[in-house]
Amino acid sequence: MKNTVFTLTLIPFLFFLTISIHSQNNNNYLELIEESEDFIMRKMKSDNLVGVSAAIIINDSVIWKNGFGYADKENKIPMTVNTVVNIASITKTFTALALMQLQEKRLLNINQPVNKYLPEFNPKTRGENLKQLTIKSVITHSSGIQRDILKNSDLRTGKYTDVLGFINETYLFYPPGMVESYSNSGYNILGHLIKEMSRQDYPEYIHNNIFTPLGMSNSGFVMDSLKNRTKIYAGGKEAKEYELRDIASGGIYTDINDFARYSKGLLDAYNGKNNSIIKKEMIKNIFTLQSKSALIEQNKKGLGWFMLKNDSVFAVTHNGSAGFTQANLFLIPEKKAAVMILVNSAEGWPLAKDFCKNFINKYGLKGQDMVPPPVIKEIHKELRPIVLSNKLLRKHVGDYANGFSFLTISIEDSNLIMVRDNKHYLLKALSENEFLPYEIVGKDSLIQKDNERYCFINVDKLHILFQKVGNREYQLGYRLNKFNISPLSEKFGAYEHYGYQMLVGDTKFKGAELSLAENSVLMLKLIAYDGEFTFPLNVISNEYAVTSGLSTGFEYTIKLKENERYDIIDFGGITFRKIK
Repeated sequence: MKNTVFTLTLIPFLFFLTISIHSQNNNNYLELIEESEDFIMRKMKSDNLVGVSAAIIINDSVIWKNGFGYADKENKIPMTVNTVVNIASITKTFTALALMQLQEKRLLNINQPVNKYLPEFNPKTRGENLKQLTIKSVITHSSGIQRDILKNSDLRTGKYTDVLGFINETYLFYPPGMVESYSNSGYNILGHLIKEMSRQDYPEYIHNNIFTPLGMSNSGFVMDSLKNRTKIYAGGKEAKEYELRDIASGGIYTDINDFARYSKGLLDAYNGKNNSIIKKEMIKNIFTLQSKSALIEQNKKGLGWFMLKNDSVFAVTHNGSAGFTQANLFLIPEKKAAVMILVNSAEGWPLAKDFCKNFINKYGLKGQDMVPPPVIKEIHKELRPIVLSNKLLRKHVGDYANGFSFLTISIEDSNLIMVRDNKHYLLKALSENEFLPYEIVGKDSLIQKDNERYCFINVDKLHILFQKVGNREYQLGYRLNKFNISPLSEKFGAYEHYGYQMLVGDTKFKGAELSLAENSVLMLKLIAYDGEFTFPLNVISNEYAVTSGLSTGFEYTIKLKENERYDIIDFGGITFRKIK
């Protein structure tokens, strides 16, 4: 089929576009193409973006692919469909695909425990059963494995296979299979697993079993010395590349041509075309909603993909951000359609997100289609409070932490009192686990919140508090362990950073501070060059604590150590010290 290819230079914006349109589809899709180009150019100008490339697949054909702006602004090298960009976390879809290929070959079974194949995998637990920590639970981000290991996270000082040893020094955060908790560390352990079961290093396996069969000749990893790599930018200025150790969770580089080849290979397999990378039955499994993968979830998920699904259509998606590069990919398998975009600028995420959103909206999909069904299925419609005994009320008393804050629930005059964000609420029971809130104003005024409920549920050993506001549901956190903090009081105070320092951007640490909140919650403040972050800690022992909350993105094990001269805090491998 003959393609029409032309180049257009727009002087006011200094855009360079290379457009490839199937001539027979030109009239059918011209409006969509013009709309896409206009949107990208407007966002590039408003958001100060340097380079973008994008492509659209409809009815099994790449109907459009473009490059805009610059891959190298200083030397006026244009961004084209051949410009190579790091797709970051979209790498995880390749890792999941590799595992399903190995399952096809009967070299593993994703429903088996990870430590069946990696006996050295042995993270610390608080009674969780590692036999329940399956490969599938890691693929679906429901394993409870710590999100990241910060120590030696650059490729110069670390290797993806190092992560397994580091993880063995951390605690699981949740019972396996129960709570969605996004984990880059988990995917690097999967990369290690691929290496062991295939007898090929992870990059070698991906080259041999995905890139080469699909003709992705411009794709690879940092160690491949790829040609046509873009420079990266922040605020329109060139930034220094930070090469990540975690190649199995975010190390793949590709261009739009190869990105489209990958997308089309998956669409072909799903629709029954002969395919050398995966069989139809396996790709359908990958794109099947894993509805029972976790009770507490943020997103609908397939195997290695997030999903949007309603009664008539579904899409699978993943995005990636390496700090300065942004990537986004949506596949609509049953419609043989896809949209993808690569951006070389730190500020490019709104463009990447909205460009793809505009496309999938045309197929009747919206962001809400990614949200799982509510955990709290039903609430009492009639507002008839009941009286509960103090014994039943005490089941809910405690401090509930979620990421950067916590709230406190106590009993006062045979009622539950909640203190949240410096506001006080009286909680009246509608059942043993569902409560109607009244905001306490002044000394004796109550404002009833008819449209709200506070509901408690147990997930294994976690006692979790939810807020329902109309049809919306919010996780407010889980109850912290009761622990005698007094032996740790000598460790309170300010700490200075020492040892390994992260190398990317301004994410460098100056210090830390350990303190006690008024109601005996242990708090850790991290002081970085670009801000401060304070976490309530769930204390496990005099030596270990973990950051708290559900699916916060900040799941880290804290180790409290000491030597003859210093008290030491270890946060994900980053260390701080305080003179005794």
